[in-house]
Amino acid sequence: MLRTNLQKQNDFTGQDFYIGLDVHKHSWYVTIRSLGIEVGHFTQAPDAAALHQYLQRNFPAGHYHSAYEAGFCGTGGHEQLCQAGIDNIIVHAADVPSTDKQKKNKTDQRDSRAIADHLERGNLHGIYVLSQEQQELRSLFRLRECRVKDTTRANNRLKSFLMYYSIIMPERVSKRGDLTGRALAWLDLELRSVAGTIALQQYVAELKYQRKQLFELTKALRGQVMAYDKQTYTNLITIPGMGSITAMGLIAELADFRRFENPDNYASLLGLCPWEESSGDCIKTKGMQPRCNPHLRPLIIEASWHSIRKSRNMFAYYSKHAGGKNGKKAIVKVARKLAMIARGVAMSGQPYQEDYNNDQSPVKKGKAERFSSGITKQHINKQPGYGRLPMPG
Repeated sequence: MLRTNLQKQNDFTGQDFYIGLDVHKHSWYVTIRSLGIEVGHFTQAPDAAALHQYLQRNFPAGHYHSAYEAGFCGTGGHEQLCQAGIDNIIVHAADVPSTDKQKKNKTDQRDSRAIADHLERGNLHGIYVLSQEQQELRSLFRLRECRVKDTTRANNRLKSFLMYYSIIMPERVSKRGDLTGRALAWLDLELRSVAGTIALQQYVAELKYQRKQLFELTKALRGQVMAYDKQTYTNLITIPGMGSITAMGLIAELADFRRFENPDNYASLLGLCPWEESSGDCIKTKGMQPRCNPHLRPLIIEASWHSIRKSRNMFAYYSKHAGGKNGKKAIVKVARKLAMIARGVAMSGQPYQEDYNNDQSPVKKGKAERFSSGITKQHINKQPGYGRLPMPG
């Protein structure tokens, strides 16, 4: 029997197809582009397997690339798309180029079209996606942060209640009004009315509960971090000023210090890089960039204040940049150096030592004892200022 061209199956072997996804809880808005032409646009259920079947049925043997914006849906869709055979990336929503007109006419259809268009042009770059195990560890750390806020809120509510009714605790119970365990035991009082007594008891009970939950959560987090990467955690806490909470935060949020191509990308994630707005001869260098990991930067800044009190090298570095001026700006430089030291310690697998920059040149010591801190020369050369701390006179 004669065969016509209509009976032959289309062959797209080796052809690239770019899929822009606008992901929601109950639906995906899909746009498909290839060779500069939009070849498909539709809405479907959030199912990666169904999308792959559609692509195989209409564009068989092609290479499929997709992207969607990071959001509340997490990375479950990313894993499903990759397992289905679609090369997917997750992009930061602010990194998708858009015109003023697009910003003022924002719909799900337009978003999916924009993602597909810029993905085909090569304008989009995916963020680093943690494994599910790493994401769960990060969620535990962030849950502890929420518990800290709840504890602080309960503490402030009780103190405000005591201040309103002029309840002053004796100094033998708590100095300067700190709500210690002895102070909470002393607050087993009876006010003038039953309503007031019940309110006081509830405030005290709430604070005790929040503190107990915070203690148990911190203990569980430390155990999980030790099980995940005990060596890195043990080495990080040897750095002056680096406490257990900061070390656990770095491990939980970053997972792998080696995933950064250079120290600038690492410092940028922590928000320890300045940002500027320049035009012509007018150059405006501003403070810390607002785009960062908001869970790590406060920890690094707080650890830096402790570091300059415990390390003479870090205090000398702080004094050099403070110069009798604003110490808050100088502490940011210390925070960047402290973050670089943490990166070097984590990558080397060795604990930190204070006097690693002696008068004797490290290069002349030989390979066995090249650096007393255990950090190779290659690590130091990649980190501006690391290993060159000024000694106090």
